[in-house]
Amino acid sequence: MFGKSLFLTTALCVAALAQDPNLHIYLAYGQSNMSGQATVTDSDRQTNPRFQVLRAGNHSGQTVGEFYPAAPPMGHSQSKVGIVDFFGRKMIKELPDSITVAVANVAIGGQSIDLFDKDRNKSYVQNAKNKGDTWWIQYLDEYGGDAYKRIVEMGKIAKQKGVIKGFLFHQGEADYQMNDWPKRVKKVYDDLIAELELDPEKTPILIGELAPTGDLGWRNDAVKQAADLIPNGHLISAQGCPALKEASYTLHFTREGYQTFGERYAEKMLELLKAQEPEPDTTSKDTVKTDSVKTDSVVTDSTKQDSTDAIRSLPRLQAVKPQQPKLYYDKKEQALFVRFKKNGREFRYRVTGSKN
Repeated sequence: MFGKSLFLTTALCVAALAQDPNLHIYLAYGQSNMSGQATVTDSDRQTNPRFQVLRAGNHSGQTVGEFYPAAPPMGHSQSKVGIVDFFGRKMIKELPDSITVAVANVAIGGQSIDLFDKDRNKSYVQNAKNKGDTWWIQYLDEYGGDAYKRIVEMGKIAKQKGVIKGFLFHQGEADYQMNDWPKRVKKVYDDLIAELELDPEKTPILIGELAPTGDLGWRNDAVKQAADLIPNGHLISAQGCPALKEASYTLHFTREGYQTFGERYAEKMLELLKAQEPEPDTTSKDTVKTDSVKTDSVVTDSTKQDSTDAIRSLPRLQAVKPQQPKLYYDKKEQALFVRFKKNGREFRYRVTGSKN
């Protein structure tokens, strides 16, 4: 029994140590405005190693679940340029050079929120097939045939490789007659939070308005309701973002509109990241030296915490230590420790077992 527990705990610790806290990952989903409708230009194809796509669709000769320099198409194979393209560029422009931003985009035009609902998606797809509404199924197949499941898969990879910082969402045109749409949006978010075991207080969802000058701008009251229903939901204004008048409708943004809109998503996220930063340490250098002894005491007394709390603390250790922490098992104490050096001194952090 102890051996199995030790193996599981060891695996969790190694996974935690393998995470890159400077890799910020966002999970995007929705319909056509999230997949992007602006024409791709040569400048759009220019990549920056600090902006990555976590490939969610099976196309472009790239492997699903792997990271690549971000360039359109960011979603399915026929995606163009949209919100996530300009979001990512703005983020790396404003964040420190040590931060890399990645986006996994699961979006298909013209589809209901039910496509992303784990309890409704199968019947939704079947009903569409029964009606002969199948033009978009090829894109769903690129996402593995299940949009919700693909978001979860990308989320699990994101947690292994970096840190999920939030969700980017834009959808609603297809559901303009759905009275309970805000509640359904919240349900999908809540399901993703639960399945990915994320802290909702640290994982916001940014919800963009529909094009105000488009055919469905009047539905933005419902978009606001959706953002208000979610405690960590945030409305992104589309005011002043031009819409493109097409032959049969006006629903999509122009390139200029996407740029303004995507940068607003980024500005809100940057604001939220800033609010999450710890308060600056105003203690003097002498006080810091004194506190280092207290830190040693906290480490050795950490047996009062359970192993889950200990594992959650590992990224903080990694952030302050000059050397990579190492995992080892002390046979004498029959306990698992993380060992690291700081300021020339060696410390160890008990993960399992208890003092005699």
